[in-house]
Order: sequence, then C-alpha cells, then structure tokens
Amino acid sequence: MNNIRKIFEPEDKGEPGFTLRACIIALFLTIFLMITSSYIALKIGALPWPIIFSVVIAAASLQLISKFSRKTNVHEINVAQAGGTIGGLLASGVVFTIPGILYLQAKGVTVFLPSVISLASVCITAGVLGILLSVPLRRVFVEKEKLPYPSGTAGAEVIKASAQLTKNTFYITIALSITGIFVMLREWYFPAGWIFNISPEIGLALTLYPMPLAVGIGYLLGHKASLNSWFLGSAIGWIVLIPLLAAYQILEPSIGAGVMQNAGMGMVIGGGIGFFVSFVIPRAKEIFSPLFRWKGTPWYMRFTPLFSVIAFFILWFAGVNPLASLIAVFGVWIMVSVAAKMTGETDIDPLEQFGIMIGLLTTGIFAVIGLNFDYLSVFLVVCFVSIASAIAGDIGHDYKSAQILGTRVKDIIKIDMIAVIAAGLLAPLVLNFIIASYQKEFFTPSMPAPQAQMVAGSIFGFSQPLAFFLGFLIAFVWIVLENVLKKKAPILPMVFGIGLFLGPTFGILLAIGGLIRLFTDKKKPKVYQTGVILAAGIMGGEGVAGLTNKAMLITGIPAIISTSLLLGSFSIIIIVVLIIMQKTKLVK
Repeated sequence: MNNIRKIFEPEDKGEPGFTLRACIIALFLTIFLMITSSYIALKIGALPWPIIFSVVIAAASLQLISKFSRKTNVHEINVAQAGGTIGGLLASGVVFTIPGILYLQAKGVTVFLPSVISLASVCITAGVLGILLSVPLRRVFVEKEKLPYPSGTAGAEVIKASAQLTKNTFYITIALSITGIFVMLREWYFPAGWIFNISPEIGLALTLYPMPLAVGIGYLLGHKASLNSWFLGSAIGWIVLIPLLAAYQILEPSIGAGVMQNAGMGMVIGGGIGFFVSFVIPRAKEIFSPLFRWKGTPWYMRFTPLFSVIAFFILWFAGVNPLASLIAVFGVWIMVSVAAKMTGETDIDPLEQFGIMIGLLTTGIFAVIGLNFDYLSVFLVVCFVSIASAIAGDIGHDYKSAQILGTRVKDIIKIDMIAVIAAGLLAPLVLNFIIASYQKEFFTPSMPAPQAQMVAGSIFGFSQPLAFFLGFLIAFVWIVLENVLKKKAPILPMVFGIGLFLGPTFGILLAIGGLIRLFTDKKKPKVYQTGVILAAGIMGGEGVAGLTNKAMLITGIPAIISTSLLLGSFSIIIIVVLIIMQKTKLVK
C-alpha cells in the first residue's frame, strides 16, 4: 500500500511553500489575470500561458515582503505563481464559450445567458474536477513520459534565476506601463486602425491594427506557431485564396470571409478530434487505468469518483438535462487526459475544442433517442468541459515546475483548489462586465471572439458547411497521419486554422513577434528570457488599459478625462519604479 501511495504522492522533502502570504498573492494574481486574460482571449482568439507574468510578480512581491519579515524561498514563489495562473485559464474556458450565446441571439435564436449562480457553480465544479483528475495523469505525463511542459519549465528556470528578479520586475513593469500608455493613445486617436481596400472587386483588403499584445503573443508562441502556422493560414486564406477564387468567379467576394472562417473552424475541430482518435484511444488503458486504482492512494484520489457524482448533480441543478450531465462528467474524464498530453508536448491547449467534442457528442445522442436538448444546456456542457481541460493543462505546468524545483505536490494542489474556487465565483461577474462593455463590438474586428463563434457554429450550424467539412477533413487526416507515422510537420494544423479564421490583421502582428523570436533564438539566445518577460508585460499592459478605459467610459467619465487619468497613472508607475530601482534592490 505504501508503494502505491508513493506513485501518486511522492515523499515531499522540500520546504513548505503553502503559506498565508503565498495564498494572498496567488488570489490577487488569479483575479488580475482573470480580468486581463478575458480581454486578451476575446480580442486575439488565443491565450498564451500567463506563467511568466505570474512568476515575476509573485517573486517580486514575496521578495519585497521578505524585507520586513522572514525570507522567502523558491517553493513559496512557485506555489504563489501556480495559484496565480488559475484565473487566466478558467477565464478562457468561460469567454471562449458562453459569449457564443450572444452570437445566436444576433441570429434571432431565443436563448438566454446563464444566471450568475448557475455559471459560478459550473466553473467551480469543472475546475475542482480538473484538478482531481490531473493527479494520476501527473504520473503518466510528468513522471513517466517526462513531457517538457515548456511554460512550466520556463517558469521554474525564471524562479531559479533569483539574482535576476529585480531586473525582471523592472522590465515587466516598464513594458506594462508603456504599453498601457500606447493603448490609451490608440483608443483616442485610431481606435479602428486603418483599412486598405486594395482591390474590392476580388475581396482583397487589409486592416492594420496596432495591437502590441499580438506581437507579444507571437514571440511567446515562437515562429513555428506564429509565423509558419498562424500567419501562413491567414495569408493563404485571405490574401491568396479569396482574391484568386473571386477573380475566377468561383467565389463571391461578399461570402469569402465566411468561407475562410468556416474552413478555419473545421480545421481546429477536425484537428482536435483527429488527435483524440489517433492518440488517446490507442493509449486509453495506459492513460486511464490509474484513475481506478483507489486502494492506498491519497484522499483526494479516493474522493475523485465521489466528486464526479457531485458534479453530475451540480450540473443538473444548473439546468442541464440529467443524461447530458452524465455525458459531460464522463467527457471530462476523457478530455483532461487529452489536454494534459497536448499541453505537455506542444504548450497548446485547445480547450474549447474538447468542449465542442463533448457538446457535439451529447447533441448527437439526444438526436438519436429523440430528446430535446436546449441551447443553454449545450453551452453549459461545452463550458464545463472546456474549463476542466484548461485547468488540467495549467496544473500540468505546475507539476513540472514542482518537479524541477522540488516543491511539494500537495502544496500545488491546495493552492490551485483555493484559486479555482475564488476564480469560479468571480468569473460570471467579469463576463457580465465584459458583455456590458463590448456587446456592440462582439464578433467584429475589434472584438472577434472567434472561439465563441466556433462554439455557436458547431451548435447552431455553419453558414458554409462545405468549407467547414473540407477544413475538418484536412486537419483530421493531417493529425491522424502525424500520430500514425510519428512525424510532425513544420505547420501546426489547428493553429493554421485559427489564422484562417482570424485573417491577416492579427496574422501580420503575430508574424512580427515570431520573426523577432526567430532572430533572437538564432542570433541572441541569451535574451530569450528577457523577451518573455517583456512580452508578458506587454500583454498585461494592453489588458489593463483596454478594460480600464471601458470601465471609465461605462461610468460616464468623458474619454478625454479617462485617457488623461490612465496616462497619468501609468506615467507615475514608471517614475515610482525607476526611483525604487535606483534607491533599493528587491534581492541581494
């Protein structure tokens, strides 16, 4: 029995990292990242792991507190950052799915947003179940297969480089503030960017929108994802195919955007299902067998089956049909393993695709047996599975950093549980604020929300089904062949599909970030970490400035006053940081 326990809960010999001050910092970070990540996810259609930002802020905060109390250690920093990232990933599970209801409402469909209580209960339940199911998966993917989990590894390396914490804090604060100033000026002088109608008769147009966070995301994703895949998809679809097909009168320019967007959706969903069929099913026994070894395992392992039953009843309470609730819980057990594996290998977690798969499965079963399945229930099922998959992927990075640093695994689990509950309670409020702020801008170039459109399209039906099916088939076969032949192409089909959906406006900006990363990797590899820090600050700065500006406008503060207040605030931050950096150091 003791041997079994050691498999799932290795002996923790390190210093404890779970402290009151680590919890407080983690909760502050998780709320901050929930707010900014919601904005970023809807704006760009992607959310790179916010681990580096969380690491730097957690480390700087604890080091500063240590000046007035006991010293901190790497484990306390690691625990604080682990809890801090939860809010961002849980937020993505919500904003990638629930705003799709607004899309259906615009199409004339009668469906209402879930109540605050229903959505909060779904968020918390999904997050807790994702953490519980991740425990046995840690043995398979972190301990046995030793998957890289790049963001978790990078976070651990930043924590180990404690001598650089002062400089990192300086970089991330300055990047955040300068980006915030730029965003405020952008919102005042050129909020829609610049549109160039190069050749309208064949649908060739280009919108340039100065969005620093897209460049930062391109850097974080690396050239394979941002340049080879995302930008290539946008360029082939919108700069080559639409004008070419329109020139030969095969396609009307007016529907060109819809065709490319539907094809992109098909590629993303087809790639996810292809991965499940070709990777998960053949390895089902290896992946899932630990979930049934309850004898002699830690209490939270034994509690997992019981909590799965509780999750079923909570979904039922939230308004989901009992059969659909059962399928959703079963689907989470499957999809968290896919999320853990894909995240560990590629640093990408297409969480909404996992939710869509279970949503489509549920609607298919209901159609076969002749039962009615309302739209709101479908969205709640998709949201439930997406959040669990997001959390399972995020905690995989935490397990990896814990393995590298020797942080106690149970400390990671405890802080993530607390953060999930806090984030789940606040998620509906953040969503309602964003909807109130941007409702008229949803599904436009300024706030495209592509994942929410994907979810709505998969439920309601796609405007260009042939294009969707073609994209689905290409990505499905592509992924299956990669897993069968065990060879990876230089292009990521699911990321290619996102580029096809969003078009060149974002693709160009991501390509710039990818080119910068390609140059630094080849010519200046030592500046990689500095680049990551700056990119994290840029993303945070745009998220803070964008949402704060909207909040001020909603309260009735004139634009010129809100802009002046924010510009002044960011300028003061820069001045204060410069003075602090000159007078003292956060670390010795």
